[in-house]
Amino acid sequence: MEHTNRVVTLLTDFGIQDYYVAAIKGVMLGINPNLSFVDISHTVPPQDIHSAAFTLGQAFSYFPPGTVHLAVVDPGVGSERKALAAVAGGHFFVAPDNGILTYVLQKEQGAEVVHVTADHYFRKPVSPTFHGRDIFAPIAAWVSRDVSLYQFGPPLDKWVALKIPQLIRVRENLLQGAVLSMDRFGNLITNIRPEDVPAYSAADKKPCKALAAQREITDFRATFAEGGAGDVFIVPGSTGYLEIVKRDGSAARELNLGPGAPIGIVVS
Repeated sequence: MEHTNRVVTLLTDFGIQDYYVAAIKGVMLGINPNLSFVDISHTVPPQDIHSAAFTLGQAFSYFPPGTVHLAVVDPGVGSERKALAAVAGGHFFVAPDNGILTYVLQKEQGAEVVHVTADHYFRKPVSPTFHGRDIFAPIAAWVSRDVSLYQFGPPLDKWVALKIPQLIRVRENLLQGAVLSMDRFGNLITNIRPEDVPAYSAADKKPCKALAAQREITDFRATFAEGGAGDVFIVPGSTGYLEIVKRDGSAARELNLGPGAPIGIVVS
């Protein structure tokens, strides 16, 4: 079998201080030395599957078809949780079955998922605390060498899915949303899209206000630069969702909010 040139992305909560990420890359290079690695992030908050799932869902589609995405945020390491390999949207994924693939598998129709059970592909001995190195990394490397997913284990029809907050119309003039994620600038990424809010409608623009942490936010702007220093306002973010931001500061710290926090939109 040829050593296929392939891009492999990595998403973990391992940080960059320890040897963990280097070990994962070393294991994969031992199986396929022609890999090109891209680090999506290794600073996901420890054990924060929701943040990891959101990050992966935002990042994966920017890579070329055939990219292998290795995602390991795994508070259940050593337990009975399954290991998964999947193909979705022309991309390959290797990850624990803990919901980290939720955004990917919900977005892409026709995904194929297998339960990884073929332990002869694993690095031996398998550490009960480092499956990223001993199970997920080898599987990702063998996927990069075009081993069929079905060589790794049987098809899986049901996998763990996170409960993603949905936008709810409580009444005609009230929407109930939530914070999905928070970036390193303290911007709060909501599950509300610009098209959901009349403030961004060219045809029927109406005054709106957002309700967050007992604060009313009435400024809906187009860019960060439109706000004055210290202002808290809303902008359409690069994710396609509205974000609550603070100019030259952290909206998350200002409002003391994080993922899961409720956000209301009232249309006047």
